[in-house]
Amino acid sequence: MPQATKMQLIKIVNMKNKLIAEFIGTYFLYLIIGICLTPPGAGDMTPLAVAVGLTALVYSCGHISKAHFNPATTVAYLCSGTHRLKDVVPYMLVILIGAITAALTIPILNPEGMSQIQPVAEQQLAMWISEALFTFALMWVILNVAIAKGTKNNQFFGIAIGFIVGAGAYAVGPISYAAFNPAVTLALCINGFLPWNVFPAYLIVQVLAAAAAGLLFKSMQITNSEEFPQK
Repeated sequence: MPQATKMQLIKIVNMKNKLIAEFIGTYFLYLIIGICLTPPGAGDMTPLAVAVGLTALVYSCGHISKAHFNPATTVAYLCSGTHRLKDVVPYMLVILIGAITAALTIPILNPEGMSQIQPVAEQQLAMWISEALFTFALMWVILNVAIAKGTKNNQFFGIAIGFIVGAGAYAVGPISYAAFNPAVTLALCINGFLPWNVFPAYLIVQVLAAAAAGLLFKSMQITNSEEFPQK
């Protein structure tokens, strides 16, 4: 087999593995969120459950795909210069499919609870600000524990990511449902936790916050050189 063909096959297999990891991670991330939120749910323990679950999922998939589980994370990596544009679309599609599949699983697991869901009361400005601030905070943590200089082979990245999501959920969950993630936002709308009319604004502020975090991180020139795509 020619060397060029062999290398191409390796790239295809690597991408396949990454997309499998992203689907599984996103699916179980939203499944945890959705089940905990659906009555009777986990109540005040929901942020803790999500933080613990996300931490485990990041550790399980981070070495394969960097555990995005979030289109905003993909945008942050793109803006930081560590991901190619051609890789962004497959990641985003698989992440969205994972979240949608999980949202469709919730009614199967808890049909009675689904009938009791009450959408969050709209407080639009507060919701948008909450999502913008904590999406930025999440992206900032991810970039600094995953691809910054001095973080190679660190053992704290999963805990840091899980903790910032848990902290954000405790802080602004009652205001915005603490999505910080376009895929989770979509799933929350599908399940009725959020009204559909907030989805466009959530999407915009989450993507802009992620891009801002990625561009700021890139401007600081603290990226581990091994993270940049090979030419």
